Amino acid sequence: MNQSERSEPQRLAKRLAAQVPCSRRDAELYIAGGFVRVDGAVVEEPMARVNDAQVVTLDAKARLEPLVPITLIWHKPAGQAVPEAEFLPDELAARWLAPGTRFKGDRSGVRPLKAHGHRLLPVSPLEPEASGLMVFTQNPGVRRKVTDGSSPLEHEWLVEVQNDPELDDAARREAVLQSLGKLLFFEGTSLPSARASWQSERRLRLAIKGTLPGQVDFLAERAGLKLAGVRRLRLGRIGLDGLPAGQWRYLAAQERF
Repeated sequence: MNQSERSEPQRLAKRLAAQVPCSRRDAELYIAGGFVRVDGAVVEEPMARVNDAQVVTLDAKARLEPLVPITLIWHKPAGQAVPEAEFLPDELAARWLAPGTRFKGDRSGVRPLKAHGHRLLPVSPLEPEASGLMVFTQNPGVRRKVTDGSSPLEHEWLVEVQNDPELDDAARREAVLQSLGKLLFFEGTSLPSARASWQSERRLRLAIKGTLPGQVDFLAERAGLKLAGVRRLRLGRIGLDGLPAGQWRYLAAQERF
């Protein structure tokens, strides 16, 4: 091989495989796992190009293991629209789920990787004006579990209503609860009734199994309420638990919906 051929940039995975040595597949796993540095900086793209002058190192604690699909929860801010697509676009994942917006109270022990921002499935998306708990997962099984119509998970909502003098009347407030708790036929489907309670003079808590998009708005309209805000607090056994708006965390291995 002549000098010009040696200086031609090559794929990082090929360079690492020859350097370790190991198979090309193993080299790709090391790189995607965040265990490889080029000139001291972590590079997680196996197809990245490196030249002979660059120093490639493998972390001494590198583990050869396949990437495990992750699930995370995000506190969606009100007014943020989630695209109607099978997967969250990578550019939005990079913006919404950036390392700087990861919840400092995350106790999952998961080491963040760029690969975690690819092929994320939105689960039970919220409408643009709503806020609260959103789930993204790389595991289709998690999505099936959360959206299983035969065994629907309970969604807990905090509903803020606009100021209405009529709500100062105890009878009117009780009538609202009665309306919210009635059997619901929504979009041609019979749905479980909501459990509702007043948390304050202008705040309601709703617990509904298998909530569909638009269902909370429909219930409020049927009860004669004008909404000022809707926030999902919990999906099954997973709640926001102090997660600030705009921040996210990984779902720990022991957590279940």
